[in-house]
Amino acid sequence: MEARVEKLVNEFEKNGWQLVGPVDISNDWWFDEIIQLVSLWKPVGKNLYLTTLTDPQITDKKIVWCIGISDVIPDNKIFKYLEQIALNDIKKENLKLLTQKINNIVLN
Repeated sequence: MEARVEKLVNEFEKNGWQLVGPVDISNDWWFDEIIQLVSLWKPVGKNLYLTTLTDPQITDKKIVWCIGISDVIPDNKIFKYLEQIALNDIKKENLKLLTQKINNIVLN
């Protein structure tokens, strides 16, 4: 797992989520992988998905530029995520506030 993605996963783990692992789903050009988390806080067992989105302008290789956060597995490239964060912003963003925002949406 890329270090910035791992940093985001670690923040979710500090805020009531447990890493399940990569979702076994056929790969498409618009994402690299989908990582599943499950809630340990009430309501226990809710799913969260972190989708590593690839740069749509680079078609010959998969360059991850962003993470889409959702409570269902995205089914296409125009899926509406609860939140998105660019990999380069993970160092700058307050990840605790981001995870709290997602918790307020998904767990309430």
